[in-house]
Amino acid sequence: MLNSQTFYNSHPDGFGVLEVADNPSEPDAPRKFVPLMRTALTGTVTGPLATLTLAQTFALPDQSTDVLEALYRFPLPGDAAVTGVRVRFGDVEIYTTLKERETAETVYREAKREGRQAALVTRESPDVFTLAVAGIRAGQDIIVQTDYLQVAKVEGAGWALRVPLTTAPRYVRADEASSRHADGQPLAVLRDPGHRFALDLVVREAERIACSTHALAVEGDRVRLREGEVIPDRDCVISWGAKADDSQPALRTWVHTDSATEKAYFLALCAPPKFANAKKIPREVVLLVDHSGSMRGAKWEAADWAVERFLAGLSEHDSFALGLFHSTTKWFAERPRKATPDAVREAVEFLKANRDSGGTELGVALEQALDRARVADTPSRHVLILTDAEVSDAGRVLRLADLESERPNRRRVSVLCIDAAPNAALASELAERGGGVSRFLTSNPDEDDVTTALDEVLADWSAPVLTGLTLEVNRVRAEATGRTVALVVPGPASAVDIGDLPAGRPVWVVGRVPLGGESLSFRLRTGADVIAESRSDAGSATSGLKALFGADRVRRLEYVMTGGTSGDKLRTELGRLGYDAVDVGEEKVFAENAHEASAKAVRELLVRESLAAGVPSSETAFIAVRTEAGQPVITAA
Repeated sequence: MLNSQTFYNSHPDGFGVLEVADNPSEPDAPRKFVPLMRTALTGTVTGPLATLTLAQTFALPDQSTDVLEALYRFPLPGDAAVTGVRVRFGDVEIYTTLKERETAETVYREAKREGRQAALVTRESPDVFTLAVAGIRAGQDIIVQTDYLQVAKVEGAGWALRVPLTTAPRYVRADEASSRHADGQPLAVLRDPGHRFALDLVVREAERIACSTHALAVEGDRVRLREGEVIPDRDCVISWGAKADDSQPALRTWVHTDSATEKAYFLALCAPPKFANAKKIPREVVLLVDHSGSMRGAKWEAADWAVERFLAGLSEHDSFALGLFHSTTKWFAERPRKATPDAVREAVEFLKANRDSGGTELGVALEQALDRARVADTPSRHVLILTDAEVSDAGRVLRLADLESERPNRRRVSVLCIDAAPNAALASELAERGGGVSRFLTSNPDEDDVTTALDEVLADWSAPVLTGLTLEVNRVRAEATGRTVALVVPGPASAVDIGDLPAGRPVWVVGRVPLGGESLSFRLRTGADVIAESRSDAGSATSGLKALFGADRVRRLEYVMTGGTSGDKLRTELGRLGYDAVDVGEEKVFAENAHEASAKAVRELLVRESLAAGVPSSETAFIAVRTEAGQPVITAA
């Protein structure tokens, strides 16, 4: 159905390179690049927890005489917890420290002025980072190693890990231009910059290790790329199954105690049981199809083909609405229509007739979709978005999903993300908050993965919904980022709200509780019924759970800061994250003042949480300066 070369290289700008920073004294000088020789991912995966290191090696040709500063922008998983960055200049390795961003940038500028070698790593958005290196000189390799942790996604009876390898341009609304997240764009790019990606992982206690995007060489528990090194033109997606004696029960927990904070950090996988022979019920579906400029070509054709197939599979008991969006949104009809053969035929004609394109106003389109009239007496309501999700205003888009989740007749939001290097962070978060599923099409197009993804979405929609799920933990004052926590009476216990879920769909909960003498126990409930129980001994998991908790809270704070809330609504959002009585100021009349006041309040929390957890945010940065006996180690150019 799709041409693999077009699909995999769907970004016309090429791939990121390390570009020499502008020299004010030579504004018209030709652009220069420092070769990025190699990117390598190494690490260990145990169960769902991955401890990884991304190493990027740069080198100037020996004939170069200049001492340079260069910039590079690179992706990391949006849900990862970055725990540290090390920089090696030749034989000397220096470690970065995490500081408030303005402070780190000042330290870097001063080091550059003094002629010192230095590195600055800033986080523009949850999945896009910028590396600035000063003091690059010929004959000296520079290796930047970024350490991070990630929780794998549940996939069937096993796990899946997505490694982003390239960034794509993202659409920026005019009122988002000043946001940090709007800066998460590629810098200098070339069609083929020459650098390659290598992989070397140890995946423990796993079987059926596979990769839908690259050929693997698997020897025991060691996983590498069969070709050794590849062009980083698409995400790398690895999946594996748990061994037979480690099959997933309905509730699995990992716990780590931290004496410094006097907290126990936990990670819980809550998987409600599956029910066979689910009864088919009438559905109301709103289809949102991305016809923006970034979708042109193979992605556009894939999305339209998926819509045709989806509409053909509806019954006359189902209702549907169809919207095509770019800078504006066009609707097939004002109200949802019954999926009769005539209505489906007219909708397909509408889809094929509208070939205009523009920007990616995903948030505007989604708000319109959620505001469409709702068919009465239809228990299954959904929005399915087909997009590459390449936008920068994630905060407001996610806020729409949060507001919809509170409605008694809510629509569940699912995302079919069509791209070889999608905005996976937004697509996954949107589906999680929207109570739907996200599926990514990055496998070989010849395998008909659009059909597979649609089938998985429909299977999820057909599953019976379990309501009022909670995760109980035998501690008071439990915290779980992004989830409401209530005190259980009689206790002592806390109940973390999981919400409503189709049976069989698992969710992760990351949280922390005060240390206590009794080992932690967990119960997954729906109403008065206990679905599953788990008891975990302290210290049963990696210390990285603390970083994961901090990274999750930091990411959610960033989305709140860019979500456009203020006053009482902002207090409510912060309360959901576990912050009480935060001073966000009074409600403002003018939007500009309201935005500034709310951003200031959240920014202070963001910096505090980031530094306390040791993980970066858009308002903090990693900084390292090379010094020897207090003297510069290079001569400034």
